[in-house]
Amino acid sequence: MQLSESSARAADNAPRLMELKELLRSELIAILATVRGSKALVLDKELSGALSAVVDFDVLKEHGVEKIFLLEAGPLNAGELKGVIYLVQPHVQKMKMIAEQIRAGSQGEAGREHSVQLVPRRTLLCERVLEEEGVLGDIVLGEYGMDAVPLEVDLVSLEQPGLFKQLYLDGDFSGIQYVARALMRLQSVYGMFPRILGKGDFAHVLAHSLTRMRHELALSGAAGDGAAISSTFDSVVIIDRAVDLVTPLLTQLTYEGLVSEVYGIANGTVTLGGEGGETTSAGRRKRVVLNSSDAVYGEIRDMNFGGVGSLLSQMTRQLQSTYESRHKAKTVQEIRSFVGRLGGLQAEHHSLKAHVSLAETILRRTQSDDFTALLDLEQTLVGGSDLNREQFAFVDRLFALADPLAHVPGIDGEARDTPLATAPNTLHKVLRVLCLYSLWRGPSFKQKTYDAWYDEVVAAFGHCHTITLNNLCRVGLLAPPSAAKSGTPAATRRDTAATLDKPQQDVGLLGLAEPSTLPRASVHSNRLSFLRKALNLLTGEEDADDVSYVYSGYAPISVRLLQCLVHDPAVYTPASSSRYASLLRPLGDSWARTAAPRDSQGAGGVKGGWSGWDDVLAELPGMTVDLTQVPQDSGGSAAASDEMVRRLGEKAPATLVVFLGGSTSTEVAALRRLSQQHGHRYVVATTQMLNGNALLDPLVQHKG
Repeated sequence: MQLSESSARAADNAPRLMELKELLRSELIAILATVRGSKALVLDKELSGALSAVVDFDVLKEHGVEKIFLLEAGPLNAGELKGVIYLVQPHVQKMKMIAEQIRAGSQGEAGREHSVQLVPRRTLLCERVLEEEGVLGDIVLGEYGMDAVPLEVDLVSLEQPGLFKQLYLDGDFSGIQYVARALMRLQSVYGMFPRILGKGDFAHVLAHSLTRMRHELALSGAAGDGAAISSTFDSVVIIDRAVDLVTPLLTQLTYEGLVSEVYGIANGTVTLGGEGGETTSAGRRKRVVLNSSDAVYGEIRDMNFGGVGSLLSQMTRQLQSTYESRHKAKTVQEIRSFVGRLGGLQAEHHSLKAHVSLAETILRRTQSDDFTALLDLEQTLVGGSDLNREQFAFVDRLFALADPLAHVPGIDGEARDTPLATAPNTLHKVLRVLCLYSLWRGPSFKQKTYDAWYDEVVAAFGHCHTITLNNLCRVGLLAPPSAAKSGTPAATRRDTAATLDKPQQDVGLLGLAEPSTLPRASVHSNRLSFLRKALNLLTGEEDADDVSYVYSGYAPISVRLLQCLVHDPAVYTPASSSRYASLLRPLGDSWARTAAPRDSQGAGGVKGGWSGWDDVLAELPGMTVDLTQVPQDSGGSAAASDEMVRRLGEKAPATLVVFLGGSTSTEVAALRRLSQQHGHRYVVATTQMLNGNALLDPLVQHKG
């Protein structure tokens, strides 16, 4: 089949991300070597998952690490170890915790070495805090640039959780510099990105930060391998999360997405246990690692959950048949062959057992009336309709049966028990519904409905959430009807709302007073309704070849934007068969006149850029980016150099897609489907893997 051939080509053309992992491992080993003798490693909890993807414990043990601790308040029990190395993010509170432990340790263990390595960068603020705490002279302060961590062959973590809130609510733009440094590291390994494209205000800032850093590096004479045009990546496409706020709020319907929604994935693992869950022989809950090293998980992770059960059943029967084949082994050679496969079969057996347990719990959730009602509500909104009476009654029940203390998957650590068949009505669940309604209904959101829901949130979850609602309004996730009609962001209109005016700032590269999550040149009263038609966001569940399969018929806007750049036929239909022909690309664009076959191999890689998509881009927030990076020694005219670089870039086998503010498992799954169809690898670099809960949680005002 052509799809399997394309998939094989995409796999062959995969960038060798192990080079990046080896670089990070060697830097870590060099840090370990700075402390002599036996040592303890104290990890920031947020870094433990990324570090495990870089190096395993055996390597750490070879270089003197005998104990590993997570950074927590209180004294550190390092015993007789000669040194302690801290790997932590540069946060003030964490510096104070480290200082307290160092002071306590200096009283009991004289001569112990302490090394504090800030990840990914050393900051002046943290240095000042350590100095004020009186421990700066007792430590070695450095940095460990773990800012681009390969998690899979096509997935890189940029280790910037909560970036969306930092950028659009706090006005803290330092995260952009961290991301830019991470991408510069990638360029140093794989060569200069020939082309930078993007959408969103901070995509614009990041693009110009990259070009400025490269220019400064060239002037210093230290560009090295990064000065050559990349033979791996044809371009980098930067998607600001503000461009597509809808996708994370929807319920993910792939297997991995539903594991995230139901259990919550923390540091690449999920925990089974509690009533009805699988436990170890010692009675402890079992931790399951979710990555491509698990062959079973690699097969089912990106599937729509509707097909997972039958595949797991088929894999179980095949495994059982393989076990039964031992009875047919007659000769010594046949017996030896079976014994040699036994270890792999046992690993597959344990993996199948774990994923069957996960799938059974998820199946109970998806078969519940609550899940069906929520999914029906979401599909009604993305379809362009208002909620009916039963659906409004469902929203009322969310408030009436609110459970403020329930576990929120992906937010407050691992679940203590096996998830219930019916999801509890947490604040995050309610807010996702309200934000979805506000985004899709736009100016049709009635003031009366908004006021009623506002009062219900405050009554059900506490008055502190007036600040939460205000935060949602300020970042554009929730728009009061008056603000939606005027097309400008506004604070909540309720008299009880907290007014926390954000000071006007000059972002410099933007040339604007303030970045926005709303479009500045929109001509449609309901922009999402226009985008639904123009980008063919709704395809129907029967279209299994389209990326919309990840949401059973809805295609993420972020992925559709990439399809615009690569000229994928899924983003338009022939004028003769569509009543939305006036919304399609102008007929002057020859490639848009007729729809190519879905399995067309000409769609891989970035082609003509944003040309022809002005109507769509006008309805999306933020600035548009299309830059060509020309080598300093290229010579000749700028136009000729641009053309040369673009021709060279089009031969590269992969495209780097950067999600600035986080991406969902479903978006990654959709891009993997495109890689299979195009025979061209799309590598995702994301600041955070998230679901709707993780997007909203930094904006929630927590009590105490």
